Amino acid sequence: MSAWAQRKARADSKPNPEPTQINGVSTATVPKKSAWGAPPVQTPAPVNVTPTERSSSAFPTPREAMEKLSIDSTAPQPAVRSQSARPTNRRPCLHSAVPESAVLAPIRRPDQGGTVGKVIEVYTNHFRVKIADEFVNQYDVEIYMIGRDQKPRLARKDERWETVQRIAKREKDFPIIWYDEGKTIYTKELLTDFTKPLQITFKMNNEDKTFQFHVLNLVRQEKIRDIFDFIEKKTSVRPRDAIRIIETLFKQRARNDLIAIRNQFYDRRQKLDDLGDGRGMANGFYQALFLTQCGPTLNVNLAFTCFYMPLNFVEFATKYLRKDITKGLNENELQGFKRIVRNMLIETLHTGRDIRYRIRGFGLPANQIMFVRGASDEVGDASLGEKISVADFFAEKYQKLKYPNLPCIDGMSGQQKRANWLPMELVKLVPWERSLKPLDSVQRALVTKKSVIKPEQRYDQIMKIVNDRDFDNDSYLKELDIKVETKEMLQVKARILPPPEIKYRGQGKTDIAERVSFGKWTIRNRFYTTRDITKWGMIYFGSKPNENIIESLKDFETRLPPLLQRYGITMKSKPITVAKPPGKSDIEATLHNASNEKWQLAIVILNNTTENVYDYIKQCGNQRYGLVTQCVSYQTLERNLSKLDMYVQNLSQKINAKMGCINGVVNLKAALSRPSTDDIFMFFGADVSNTL
Repeated sequence: MSAWAQRKARADSKPNPEPTQINGVSTATVPKKSAWGAPPVQTPAPVNVTPTERSSSAFPTPREAMEKLSIDSTAPQPAVRSQSARPTNRRPCLHSAVPESAVLAPIRRPDQGGTVGKVIEVYTNHFRVKIADEFVNQYDVEIYMIGRDQKPRLARKDERWETVQRIAKREKDFPIIWYDEGKTIYTKELLTDFTKPLQITFKMNNEDKTFQFHVLNLVRQEKIRDIFDFIEKKTSVRPRDAIRIIETLFKQRARNDLIAIRNQFYDRRQKLDDLGDGRGMANGFYQALFLTQCGPTLNVNLAFTCFYMPLNFVEFATKYLRKDITKGLNENELQGFKRIVRNMLIETLHTGRDIRYRIRGFGLPANQIMFVRGASDEVGDASLGEKISVADFFAEKYQKLKYPNLPCIDGMSGQQKRANWLPMELVKLVPWERSLKPLDSVQRALVTKKSVIKPEQRYDQIMKIVNDRDFDNDSYLKELDIKVETKEMLQVKARILPPPEIKYRGQGKTDIAERVSFGKWTIRNRFYTTRDITKWGMIYFGSKPNENIIESLKDFETRLPPLLQRYGITMKSKPITVAKPPGKSDIEATLHNASNEKWQLAIVILNNTTENVYDYIKQCGNQRYGLVTQCVSYQTLERNLSKLDMYVQNLSQKINAKMGCINGVVNLKAALSRPSTDDIFMFFGADVSNTL
């Protein structure tokens, strides 16, 4: 009887004697059976491992007075950090062990250009930039929104930007300024006539809002000449402040027309490529100033980023969770989803004007949350007054809810602590909010297909971006007399080096070289170093296998060892076979047992499981139990059974590398004319386990 069949018999005959908790459901009355046996009464839910939230910095910049500031170029400028008016809590200061990169000397070329290989010229996505030698003044500013109670409140990023643009247009003789979207503006002129707070009222999101703009003080003056002193090696300190000034200047016009995320820009008129879960991919471009041997250059490249689509929240949740949430959400799903959407920006649909909130969490359904009509205190409680449900309140004042059974969103508005209960169906996601959550394998394939393009297409698209930017007519660039040479990309001389030889082991343990052709080579010999595997196993996680799946697993189990033997990996025993459903407790227990039994390798076969199952297997195997795991997709395995030798060739390289062995080594004698232990190497796009 095969190991798979024995596993089936054992699974049918051993119920779990100990009551346990799986996803909140007691298994005391449910026999724990293998996926090979009769259909279990209840299958544990797939693993739901949610990604960790990205932390955001809360470091305030200290207020430091700036005195005796001189515009004399010979006078030393004190290195003072600019002020911050943003009220925030202090965190303990962290100090990096990495040296300050601004004072590190750039690494010099190890040669004078070399002679080996075919000499060619290549196009780089860099464009020469000419900049006038000027002084630029840096000012600290405060921008607040004035509330209805006349108290100042922190303004959002887009509100601050719009305030600066409108103030600059309204005020007579206001000089050209460029704004970093935070607390700093730059200008060639001195703002001595604009030291008093300025207020302006304009409409945003269908609502009149008043903002206050206040120039606090002159912080420092920067010399653009510092950029050229660094390029000409007159100073070894990288002029970060001068570079930031120029990059901020380049962003101003683009920021008016496009969605800006640091140095990336996206046209808000484009339609997002739907990724199927409420997110879409946008095409844009990246630009940054570089200091090179031939002077300052503007680097322009293609950029791709995922954004949340501006959907109704119910529609978004249905897409993201891949289930119809109008039929209800259980507590585990709700808690996992809360971690995904926490702090996401949403706006209301029912008031006639767009009121924005950030999601703090979820509460009870709208027909269960009760509040006191007219109560407005911060605690949200009142001893007197009529109680009413959120569903009834919206039915009376706005409209009857379609889904009163769905949990309400707890929306944060400014510094308010009290809950703002919003029915899911009456809010939508704010357009162009970036998503930082990881993609699944299908989405990554879609993004890769869209973003990996041929060199000629990349060249054409970059040139179109540069021409559309129309730098010659940019009024901000004219302020520093900046010229960008956009007729052609910067071309540099290069050499195509002969491909290296990769050494493997022959039958007599002699070195045999494989020739690389266009970045590819075939493995026809054994790996350079290997080890014997004395104890190993195969674990199947997925739905209950039918006869076809069982036959495929038996076939793979039989053919794998001799195919690995071709490359020097010897399996000294038959595999231990295990089949389990893809539940979190089953994954943890199975890998723990394999580790205790001293498996050297676990081949894990996944059948229609989610990305979270794979992540949890790697977490248990790599981090908890120190078990070497090699995951295999059953669907991929099934497609490759007829050509299993090629599939195992790729698989074997990963297995051998994970076992701490060497697949192949570069033949340095052939690659270098005079190899030395002092040689310096730089690797580009090295794939440590795959040759193809």
